[in-house]
Amino acid sequence: MRSIPVDTSRMVFIAAGSPRPKVKDRQTGEIKYNADGSPMWQLQVLAQVEDNDAETLLISFPAAHAITARLGTPLNVQDLTAIPWETNGRHGVAFAAASIAPMDPRKSVE
Repeated sequence: MRSIPVDTSRMVFIAAGSPRPKVKDRQTGEIKYNADGSPMWQLQVLAQVEDNDAETLLISFPAAHAITARLGTPLNVQDLTAIPWETNGRHGVAFAAASIAPMDPRKSVE
């Protein structure tokens, strides 16, 4: 599968909900794990580049435990990639990150 790195240097990310486990099989409820054995999570995120309108992205990421994020939490998204897909005449772009974490509120935004 081809993935395209996304330059996030001018982007701001805000949680649009709480993380949930990524489900591998909807019928059984089986949770998806990555190659390293870490559970995969999904988080709906508002992503904005400078003064442009925000876009909603569903980002998958590995984490041993759910991160603490809720609506409005500023986020640090590391190594975001876009993954184009096509199945049965449907197509789209999936997003994955190496990690997502709440931003440290003690750090100032420059």
